[in-house]
Amino acid sequence: MKSYIYILCFLFLSIQVSSQNTEEWIKTEGTIKTLEKKRRGKTFAMVSFTTEEGKISEAYIELLGLPIIGSFKSVGDTIEIYYDKNNPVIAKSESGKFLSQYGMIILIALGVIFSVKRFIDARKLQNS
Repeated sequence: MKSYIYILCFLFLSIQVSSQNTEEWIKTEGTIKTLEKKRRGKTFAMVSFTTEEGKISEAYIELLGLPIIGSFKSVGDTIEIYYDKNNPVIAKSESGKFLSQYGMIILIALGVIFSVKRFIDARKLQNS
């Protein structure tokens, strides 16, 4: 019974933490100014874009890419990005936005799935 209570408390707290996100993301197009390739295929870019207010802003974002190969984007390409309305320096590419929105939920779901199997196995062992 204690296990159920702990699992419910953990799920409740994780939902509360993820629901306190106050950022408002605005979708726009940006132009890649510079590219920087890191190890394991990660590629970062300095992107210039125009905000809703008409101001030109720049942000450093991670581009979606394949392991070892990296991104297929080059300097001068336009890409869709999301920036924080309150702080335009904070921006994300499509892949970064997905991971930040659903990453924690996916990890929690995987943890619950693997924990439930172990819990069921332990109950079977206890009952026999």
